[in-house]
Amino acid sequence: MADDRGGSLEEWGLLESDDNLHVPTSEDSWWTETVWFSWMVPERKILGYFYPAFRANLGVMFGNVLVTDASADLPWEIPFFEEFWHLKLPPDLDLRAATMENGMSLKCLEPGKVFEFAFRQRSLEIDLRYEALMKPLVTRGEPPFNHGCHIDQPGRVTGTMTLRGEVIPVDCLSMRDRSWGIRRDGRQPKVGYAYATVSEHSAFLSISVTDRSNQDLITTGFLMRDGEWSRLTSGTREVERDASGRPARIIICGTDEVGRTVEAIGTVASRQVFKCYPSMFCWNSLVEWDLDGRACWGEDQDIWHPEKWREYALDRRAQATNAL
Repeated sequence: MADDRGGSLEEWGLLESDDNLHVPTSEDSWWTETVWFSWMVPERKILGYFYPAFRANLGVMFGNVLVTDASADLPWEIPFFEEFWHLKLPPDLDLRAATMENGMSLKCLEPGKVFEFAFRQRSLEIDLRYEALMKPLVTRGEPPFNHGCHIDQPGRVTGTMTLRGEVIPVDCLSMRDRSWGIRRDGRQPKVGYAYATVSEHSAFLSISVTDRSNQDLITTGFLMRDGEWSRLTSGTREVERDASGRPARIIICGTDEVGRTVEAIGTVASRQVFKCYPSMFCWNSLVEWDLDGRACWGEDQDIWHPEKWREYALDRRAQATNAL
């Protein structure tokens, strides 16, 4: 079977320019470009995010760096959370070799495949290297990324993080993504983003949108099995929640474009509240998955509009009160 690790950028649907800021195709002030790298230390239930974002038409950048574990889930209580808003976007910023004033830096060593990302602050330093394991999922103008283009790609992340003086080695299989396009606030559907990686030959990504009947239906994603990569075309995401409504167990059932089926069952090890946009509320969870009978690690992102979460939380409280 075909092995997609050595594919060319053209075969993968990428351009070298995709690693840099794109020239906006609209003067709309909501034109937004993002870079996301995640990493994990599963034995300590640690999940980390590196997430700068850019609004070229406004001349600003923003973003987050965070480290969470099982000790807490609120931004002001997790081991590290730093949020940056409305920093001036340098006119000559090149994401292929960028050092930003907030302590974040990013370097592309091989287009679409190998990157280094780092962060320097008093309580946290990271020096990490991402190497792609397989071709990415490239989504252009399809749900739930109707706003523009999206790249999702599993990779191996290695290096170190130093958290309040403790040096912690990192060697994990994780995910990166990129997006660019018009991303308006206030139009957040309920979305599920779940992935797990066993190796370069075995992985899945499921992206689902909740329909009017409150079912999480898979709209896109991929299945990598025995070295064969194929898009997911249908399926469901089911979430079992704890007493507070937080995701506790996730079940993914999907079918790909060549007719293969996948069932992945995940148990949440730690989680945190991520609110990187005013109209987005997300439970980001480090998850231990059973994929094709093999234990592996990944994530689940349980994404809501804040108003929808508020309605859900109020309803749960009312039901609990009525049950007394």
